[in-house]
Amino acid sequence: MDELIQEERVSSAMRKCFFILSAFILICIISGCNITSSTSQEKMKVIEADILLPDVVSLNQECIFKVHVTQGSSNVDDAQDVQFEIWNSTSTQDSEMLQAKLIGNGTYTVSKQFSQDGIYYVQTHVTARGLHVMPKKQFMVGEVSKEEIKALIEEPVKKSNHQGHHH
Repeated sequence: MDELIQEERVSSAMRKCFFILSAFILICIISGCNITSSTSQEKMKVIEADILLPDVVSLNQECIFKVHVTQGSSNVDDAQDVQFEIWNSTSTQDSEMLQAKLIGNGTYTVSKQFSQDGIYYVQTHVTARGLHVMPKKQFMVGEVSKEEIKALIEEPVKKSNHQGHHH
């Protein structure tokens, strides 16, 4: 009889221990999931690249192009690659790729001179934190005819449908 009571006590103690251990493991798993998901959410925030163009781009003068790269509310100073692709709207196949340099606070720059009037496009290729973004803007260099501006307004998608050098 004493053995039966002792076995019952051991069995009861083992059930309690199993319950406590199971509860502890469950809490650890749930805690781990929350940490992982908040870290994943931080990593999954999109990279934003805002191209900053000069107010005026004149012929044969050095001009600075900038892109401000952010993720959430943080500047991205550790991008793996930032390039500017620039081309004239009349020759979409003749684009030029320029490697950007970090100047700080998430801002990367290149400088370029233009020897021909016209409507141009700039597209940045930003690779940072496992993500790749390619925003694009158009700008004018020197004197542009009213016909060129009218054609640009009437067919902006057709004229800006440049694919560039993709990796």
